Amino acid sequence: FVLRASLPSKDPQSKQIIQQWVSVGLKAEQKNIKEAVRLSEKLGEEKRAGLFRWENWKSKEEELNIEEKIESRKVKDIIQRFEKWFWSQEDKDINNSANMAGWKQIEHYLKKMDGYKILNTESIIELGNTFPKASKSKNDYSKYFLRLAKFADIPNIKKLQTWATSAQQAYRDKSETIIRDRYPDEEYLQIIAALRNDVDTVRTRKESHLSQQRQWGWALAAQFIFGARTSEVWSIKPFEEDGEIMAEILTVEKNKQPRKWRVAGALKQEWAKELNILDVHKEHTINEASEYDSAFLKTHNRLYTKWIAKRTNKLFQAYDLRHAFGFRTANLNINIGTASLWMGHSEAEHRKTYMKGYDKSDALKTLKALRQNNGGNF
Repeated sequence: FVLRASLPSKDPQSKQIIQQWVSVGLKAEQKNIKEAVRLSEKLGEEKRAGLFRWENWKSKEEELNIEEKIESRKVKDIIQRFEKWFWSQEDKDINNSANMAGWKQIEHYLKKMDGYKILNTESIIELGNTFPKASKSKNDYSKYFLRLAKFADIPNIKKLQTWATSAQQAYRDKSETIIRDRYPDEEYLQIIAALRNDVDTVRTRKESHLSQQRQWGWALAAQFIFGARTSEVWSIKPFEEDGEIMAEILTVEKNKQPRKWRVAGALKQEWAKELNILDVHKEHTINEASEYDSAFLKTHNRLYTKWIAKRTNKLFQAYDLRHAFGFRTANLNINIGTASLWMGHSEAEHRKTYMKGYDKSDALKTLKALRQNNGGNF
């Protein structure tokens, strides 16, 4: 670390005040930041009090001014410096699969720009406007390039900030209006029951880590019954207690290394029994949080979802089964606090996601469930 300030000349005969560098003898590392800040405050106090003396700051072996190194403004060089900074943060571990997945997501967008271009506001906006309006890709691009631009301290950052804010707001506004198509629960149940014991015998060379005969049906049924994220399916541990079927599930949030387990109940106990949920068959098993490997699961889950698409010939995705569970909690009049804990997200997230799509048919289901639970009376 070095400090820069307008200071008296090192020549005792000169009374000129010029900008100069002051060495503090500390390596530019995270652990030395606090001490560097303290020394900068000390330097400022000495200046204001007229007590600054070069002999108190200048080391014997360092008589020459330190020249500022001009860093390359090329995109590829800035990304390289940004990557080093990214992994230098205390909460980032290059051996952590979740951290690595987060970096790969950022890098994917940063490398869309020609590495030999000079990074500036105009080049970022020009490329950004080639993405579809209000798309997730434009949202992510604007977010990651704004972060890179702030790191590089490029000129005219306010203009870029305004553009990025507008791009991200357009994506949020569009997301608020989208209501995912849903099949009735009974139709989901019919499809899943037909696939519960399906055997997949098609295997490519890339899939050689899997057995010749693969059964994905239990995972599909468990995701439907317990509302788990696709990345959580392989951790589901069903059990029965006091006649009720429940499950332990590892909570996996986006770009976070999972640590916590939650308990969720089967909202429809008869469905859990019909689908034989307690008879577990997984193509991959996670018993401990430390066994979660996002890089491996990215490939594994792709095989799982490809199987679903091939077998169902339907438009719904595996994640839609989680949404079906979320709407089911509302139809059964389960309070948001309990429902959000079972699904492993916040109450605010639950309300935002499942209340916007709650329509007349859902209200009717809730009323009928209330009538049934109260013996036909409200």
